[in-house]
Amino acid sequence: MISSNLRHLPRLGLGEACQLYGFTPRALRFYEERGLVQAQRDRLNCRYFDGAARQRLAWIADLRKAQLSLPDILEILEAEDEGGCGRDLALEKLAARRRDLERQAANVEAVIGALTREPPTTRRLTSAA
Repeated sequence: MISSNLRHLPRLGLGEACQLYGFTPRALRFYEERGLVQAQRDRLNCRYFDGAARQRLAWIADLRKAQLSLPDILEILEAEDEGGCGRDLALEKLAARRRDLERQAANVEAVIGALTREPPTTRRLTSAA
């Protein structure tokens, strides 16, 4: 998921970060506003992402692919910053997400099974004309 060598790469502009991580500029600005990532500014006031921010963007991109919520992602990033245990927390949250998806899939399968066994009752609407 996270590659430790991202910290040593040169800085990355907003457009390059969008291409590399699959975000829109609006999404990156939103993540910055919410405190998930911190962009630096150059002398022309353009955003760029240093190695530490790139690591966080890689976390965010991976965790968003798994459809974790932004509060969950922020909690994971904070756990990583505070004690280096973000990976463990991410694994816990991903396991919980998997269980939720398995429950949802079981519900869908149950409905499919019910619909294929017998047709649903239909009601006819009559008009009072």
